[in-house]
Amino acid sequence: MTFTKDNIVGIIDCDQYKDNFVELYLALKKLYQPAFKDNEKILVKSSLDYYKYSHGLILQSLQVIVDQIDITNCFICFETTNKNIHQEYQYVHKTFSIDPTKFEIKYVEGNFDKIPATNVTPYTKVKNLDSNSGILHDLTDEQKKLLFTSKNFCILPWISMFINIENKVTPCCQYNDKPIGDSSKNSLKEMWNNKNFQNIRNKMLNDELVYGCRNCTHMEKIGKESLRTSMNIMFSKYVHIAEKNITPEYNLKYIDSRFNNLCNLSCRMCGHSSSSSWHTPAVAIGKINKNVPVFLKAGRTNTDLYEQIIEQVDNLDRIVFAGGEPLMIEDNYNLLEELERRKRYDIKLWYSTNMHNYTLKGRNIFDLWKNFKNIAIGASLDAEGERASYLRTGTIWENVLDFRKKMLALRPDIDFFISATPTIINALHLPDFHRSWVDQELIQPEQFSIQTLHDPQYLRVKTAPLYLRNKIIKKYKSHLRWLRPLDREGRATQSFESILEQLKDPVPFDAIDFWKNIDPLDKFYNANLIKSFPELVDLPR
Repeated sequence: MTFTKDNIVGIIDCDQYKDNFVELYLALKKLYQPAFKDNEKILVKSSLDYYKYSHGLILQSLQVIVDQIDITNCFICFETTNKNIHQEYQYVHKTFSIDPTKFEIKYVEGNFDKIPATNVTPYTKVKNLDSNSGILHDLTDEQKKLLFTSKNFCILPWISMFINIENKVTPCCQYNDKPIGDSSKNSLKEMWNNKNFQNIRNKMLNDELVYGCRNCTHMEKIGKESLRTSMNIMFSKYVHIAEKNITPEYNLKYIDSRFNNLCNLSCRMCGHSSSSSWHTPAVAIGKINKNVPVFLKAGRTNTDLYEQIIEQVDNLDRIVFAGGEPLMIEDNYNLLEELERRKRYDIKLWYSTNMHNYTLKGRNIFDLWKNFKNIAIGASLDAEGERASYLRTGTIWENVLDFRKKMLALRPDIDFFISATPTIINALHLPDFHRSWVDQELIQPEQFSIQTLHDPQYLRVKTAPLYLRNKIIKKYKSHLRWLRPLDREGRATQSFESILEQLKDPVPFDAIDFWKNIDPLDKFYNANLIKSFPELVDLPR
């Protein structure tokens, strides 16, 4: 085709964006049209790319972005000086595109720079990017640099606090270092601008690594959206608060408070600090002293944290409900009723729940949710049937199915997804579980997310022995071939790909350590790992 001003609707030079793929997204989004004429094209040029694999990461990112924006491939002409472009694009299209048509590829003579992708990761689909694109366009260059170019800046220390059941206060639930304060001793306001919090903010503004943020750094390294990257998009409108400011006004936009540890399940990857049901088995196998209280509650008094959150309700944009099991905790129902009284239906509600309870003392959660339009639920489910009961002791699978079916009937608009925790035990089962729920029409293919387990060490997937690691890799690659064309959001695809990335850096399987942790609980619960997960029969002892 001969290009003229009439059939080129816009020109994108990828060299200008390099590793700033959010900016590339925004540039392409500007050129989006609900319908293009048959002869119209977006001309995308490139004379360089980053290489970690046999294909360029800019090329991969471009394809993922085009799919996310929903521009049909046939309206993209990719002009490049890359002599291997046809071979590379054949793989990229087959692996990452949900559109059966291809870009129009145009090779032109010239120099092409192949740059090692030392610290560059390809673009991954980011939720809320489209809905926030107008805000992002209006940001200053300095603000965009903070949000998208910096490898260490995160908006959360300027707008958020996380309070766990042991009274440890940090900027978010992923922070993994000494806490910035203790909610049993000080109020949230007193901790907001203490030296610990100021130090975190100062390092981020200077793009210095914050040790406590290494969980997000790891997620980004394995090509998965991190809490940092997603929150920088979601709360981009507050970036002005952070500019050259390490002592912001105490004005919370995002709160994640675990009021207490009340929970009906004792999950293998959990512990007493997050579940009251863990107390008896933990005492029995010598993990904790019997004098440790069964129920743990954060705050200086029984009502302290609840009262502090109520003081901030009019400022909040987002509330995380977790626990324990949040749908068993009375303070969470009280908080919803307070939001109802204030008509704060605009607040986004985010739940992490095991999906067993939707009523408490005559209050039905679906009735309380009826006026809230922005609800997300990450269901803590890692397997189905007997396997689920083994991993999360106390699970009644029929209750889980009933909860999901009731949700589909009453609130199909809820942003629901399974939030599975991968372990060496269930890693091989996860694709079957995912496929099963899709086949039962309980979820869409994209409504599945795999978290990264950091502790306990003996359950981490990367500790799988070689034979099991090879089985997982083979099964996940097959599952991804089914999943990629169906997953418009990319959440599920990123999750399974992240496990493959983790398995590239294995840790030797320690049979002694593994079984010394498994056997006592199996004996206590009268359970048997191999009976529940027969696929692990060859696991060394």
